[in-house]
Amino acid sequence: MNIITTPMCEDILKIAGVDDYTVVKPSYIENADVAVVLSETKTDIPKIPVKLNTYQQIYDSIFIIKNKFNTNIDEEKIKLIKYLINDNNKKKDNRKNIKVKVYGNFLKDTITDMGYNISDSDYDFIIVPDYMNIEFKNKKNVIIIPSHKNVPKNIIQRIKERYELLESKLCMKQWHILVEFINIMK
Repeated sequence: MNIITTPMCEDILKIAGVDDYTVVKPSYIENADVAVVLSETKTDIPKIPVKLNTYQQIYDSIFIIKNKFNTNIDEEKIKLIKYLINDNNKKKDNRKNIKVKVYGNFLKDTITDMGYNISDSDYDFIIVPDYMNIEFKNKKNVIIIPSHKNVPKNIIQRIKERYELLESKLCMKQWHILVEFINIMK
C-alpha cells in the first residue's frame, strides 16, 4: 500500500508503528492509496484525517492509524502521552476562571483541552496564531502562539511547548492582574 503523509503528521505514523510511507508537502498530496493528513487538509485521494492539537488528539490519532494498518505502537511514547494527558487534566480546575478569546480552530482545541474558558466577551486575554495579522488596541493581553513553520517537528514537543507557553503567559498574567487588583483595593 502506498501511504503518504505530511511533515506535520509524520510522527503519528512513527509512533503508530507504520514504517513504509512517503513524506510530502501538503501541495504534493497525490498518487497514493491513502494520505494520513490533518483533518482540515483537502485532498482528492482517500485520506485518514488526524487531529494533532492536544495530547488527547495525538493519542486518539495514533490508535486510528494503529487500527487501520494493524501495527505495533511505540509503547514508551504512549506512556509519555498518557502521562502528559493526566498531568494536563490535573491542572484544569486551576484554569477554568481565566477567560480567553481565541482566534484559530487549532487553538480552540488546545485552550479547551487545557481547561480555560473561551469567551467572545468579557475576556481577560486574546490568543492568536502567529499567521494572523490582526491589530489589537491592548497588546498587553494578546498572546501569539507559534504555528506550522515556527514549531518543532516533533509532535509531542510541539504540543508541550504550546501548552507551556500558554500556561506561563496566562497564569503569570492572571497573577499580575490579581496583584494589581489587590493594590487597587488597598
